[in-house]
Amino acid sequence: MRVFMSLLKLNLNLNFGISDLKYRFTKEKKKRWEPVLVVLGVIIGFVPLIVFYSIFLNGVFSVGLTLNQPELVLVIAFLSGQLVVFVFGIFYIMSTFYFSKDLNALIPLPLKPYQVLGSKMVVVMVNEYITLLPILLPSVIIFGTRTGQGFLYWIKALLLILASPVIPLVLDALLVLVLMRFINLRRSKDLLSVVVGLLGMFIGLGINFIVRRIPKGNEQEFLRNILTSQSGMIKLISQRFPPSLWATLGLSRQGLEGAGYLALFIVVSILLFLVLIWLGNKIFYKGVLSGQEIVRKKKAFSTEEANRKYGKFSTPVLAILRREWMLLLRTPVYFLNGLVGVIIGPFILVFMFFTGNQSSELDQLISVLQNESLSVYVTLGGLGLALFTAGMNVAASTAVSREGKTFWIAKMIPVPPKQQVMGKYINGFSVSEIGVLLTAILLAAFLKISIVKTLVIIILGTLGAMLLSVLNLLIDVLHPKLVWNNPTEAMKQNMNGLLGMLISMLVLFILAGITILMLIKGLSEWLIYIVLGAVMCIASIISFKGLFAVAERQYMKIEV
Repeated sequence: MRVFMSLLKLNLNLNFGISDLKYRFTKEKKKRWEPVLVVLGVIIGFVPLIVFYSIFLNGVFSVGLTLNQPELVLVIAFLSGQLVVFVFGIFYIMSTFYFSKDLNALIPLPLKPYQVLGSKMVVVMVNEYITLLPILLPSVIIFGTRTGQGFLYWIKALLLILASPVIPLVLDALLVLVLMRFINLRRSKDLLSVVVGLLGMFIGLGINFIVRRIPKGNEQEFLRNILTSQSGMIKLISQRFPPSLWATLGLSRQGLEGAGYLALFIVVSILLFLVLIWLGNKIFYKGVLSGQEIVRKKKAFSTEEANRKYGKFSTPVLAILRREWMLLLRTPVYFLNGLVGVIIGPFILVFMFFTGNQSSELDQLISVLQNESLSVYVTLGGLGLALFTAGMNVAASTAVSREGKTFWIAKMIPVPPKQQVMGKYINGFSVSEIGVLLTAILLAAFLKISIVKTLVIIILGTLGAMLLSVLNLLIDVLHPKLVWNNPTEAMKQNMNGLLGMLISMLVLFILAGITILMLIKGLSEWLIYIVLGAVMCIASIISFKGLFAVAERQYMKIEV
């Protein structure tokens, strides 16, 4: 048990970077602002979503109360939470169990397979609480406060929330263990990553579509129709996924009945976890080691073939640019967060706008926007959306961080830092430019903006994307995150990505302020466009000089 606890402590330390945080707080006092920035980003990004979700659940409770089924709010929350964990837990478990870099160091150690697997499973569960808490807590609080529950209710709620990810994660883990033992999925892990990421995006779009189809002002009536159309909602759910019913009845029922369902949920969770540990002890290492054999290539390259394949020459900037694009396209995490988001982002904005309006209202709105007197506002609004899309791109703000522990190569190659950051800059800018072009084209298609005004949006959006890209790259050059265990940490756990978005929003607010002042002063439309373009050009030139100066200094100072 002592060995298991030590291993668990080590895995939690590596997963959350606890030692690194302690060092920063005690030794690097200048970096104490980073947690504040994280909290600020969470508040800006998630609190509004949780508020809307809580309002929805409150409506569900009210409808359930009229149907004499107030526990419906708990059923929906537990079912949704466990479904989310089950769907996305498959990839997370596969990545943690089989594709993490620490396995090569752990397997030779005198550790039992169940100890390694068990510690990794607990780490996955702890991470899943971050997903589950926003889903479960609002429903638990709404039901508890509106039905006047006592102290025992909150104790049971705590136990059920802690146990809620166990069953779906264990089912995922059992499936993954069997698959990896008999099917070699290692060669397809990149494809699996992309498929799961895209699946998550489409599920999010589907949920958004359903929510936006709820009639405004008639939310409770809409929910009532859905719930009453199903004969016995709780019975229906219990037939499909009983654990959600056990958790609901264990929390909502009083006395022995509630205690019985609570015990049933916890006992089944423990038994399934023990089955996982037993099976993992038998086949976990076999699945990890399968498919790692190296086969010698039978055919060697001839001198002519080798020269043709590897003897191509290009400028250093183009070579860096080509390498950045290869990394972006071949690494699933980089591809999904750096490129797919920029491509899908404009479509999501248009999707949210057009699915939230009735066709008659939409036609009327488009007709109004085509008024010549509103042309400048439509163009400036389109420019704002294009720059917003460009600002959400993290390809530039994580460009140096993606080097990781191989950054020493960047210091050794005979290419000046100025040329290296220029190659990275062009890569980040080109990704942002894709977002600008897509946004402009979609707006032109749906709002019927003229070709001239569409070109204005594209030209000014390009100038803005140049500025935002150089500022985002400057952030990463100043403080790159080079110590990470997997590419996910370089993108999703990198403060520079969030800081780059905040800086981009600040730039947008400044440009919006300048634009509003010019509109108040009554400047002509084309003069406003010229001034905005000049401001962004001058700011970009100054930022470029700062970037090159900082790169020369930082590339010498950074140690991996």
